[in-house]
Amino acid sequence: MNFSAKSWAVIVAAGAGKRLDSEEPKQFISVAGRPLLLWSVETFQEHPAIAGLTLVLPAATLVRPPDWLRTLEAPNVILTAGGATRTDSVRLGLDTVPAEIGTVAVHDGARPLISAQAISRVLDAVTAERGAIAARRVTDSLKQVDATGRVTCSVSRENLWRAETPQAFPRRIIVDLHRRAHEEGVQASDCATLCEEYGVEVAVVEVFGPNPKVTRTEDLDLVEVLLRRRSAAVQPAEG
Repeated sequence: MNFSAKSWAVIVAAGAGKRLDSEEPKQFISVAGRPLLLWSVETFQEHPAIAGLTLVLPAATLVRPPDWLRTLEAPNVILTAGGATRTDSVRLGLDTVPAEIGTVAVHDGARPLISAQAISRVLDAVTAERGAIAARRVTDSLKQVDATGRVTCSVSRENLWRAETPQAFPRRIIVDLHRRAHEEGVQASDCATLCEEYGVEVAVVEVFGPNPKVTRTEDLDLVEVLLRRRSAAVQPAEG
């Protein structure tokens, strides 16, 4: 890492997951034998560059947290309630990051397959004045359509990337941007968009391993298979 050896993770998991047919938030659904959220939490906890992490959760969860969540509470794990929007939730998470931290990595709790290698690559690309995001090249054909669904033209995919998380930034910059956005009523789909709004440079870091975001039921099926396959690959051989 060329900017700061002290990094903190803010894992955003405050949504209700309404697009899933489930009585509980999607981040707590059991996938491959453990809560969905726990997969990414453990990856960040085990990363040598991450000094600690903040989990941004639904406020109701903090009133009566599940047993597995209680076991995560430690000096370097902070639980905090999210806000009305994703931007609000990220800001509230950032407000808990210790002042001595140099770099903050913001990650979607609904992306359980994030790897330690991807985290390292993103952190390594952060500088004192620039953020970095996990991303991958667009490979599908892109079409622009009108209000009726009729294709009006094809869009060149050259220089187009799909943004993912983690997205990492100097703490002082991203905290300041979110405070300014809150004061000015600015909302953004991710931190990189907020940086674009305020003129802060962001680099893309190409990632190659699977890192899907669980949004719909079919995503759970895919993630279940991939997580079980990954777990089997790291199990020691018997005999």
